[in-house]
Amino acid sequence: MTDEKPALNAAADHYLRVLKSWQDPQTLNPAADDYFRTLAGLKYPQALATAFPRIANMLFELKDDKLKLRDCFASLIEDVRGGRQGFPFEVLMNIQDVREAMLGDVNQFAIDDATKWVS
Repeated sequence: MTDEKPALNAAADHYLRVLKSWQDPQTLNPAADDYFRTLAGLKYPQALATAFPRIANMLFELKDDKLKLRDCFASLIEDVRGGRQGFPFEVLMNIQDVREAMLGDVNQFAIDDATKWVS
């Protein structure tokens, strides 16, 4: 058992370094980066990962809880508080693509035939 302590300490130190970088809102978690690079049916969401790494990290963190993930995507796309600036177009499209890949939903946007607006 004493031979395992250095390996466990090294693993714990590595985990803490990764966790600290993940908590930095300006740094994309390496595990999240790997996940998005290997997610089937998804082109890497470069605009999202670069401009909003904290959002990419949050989506990665919720990947195993579909209900919370669905709520998270809804809160990102729908402005229920009013006055939000919104995302740049490329980021919005990345969010939609990630949503589709993670949840299997083809399209969250609803087209209102009366106004021809997409919301």
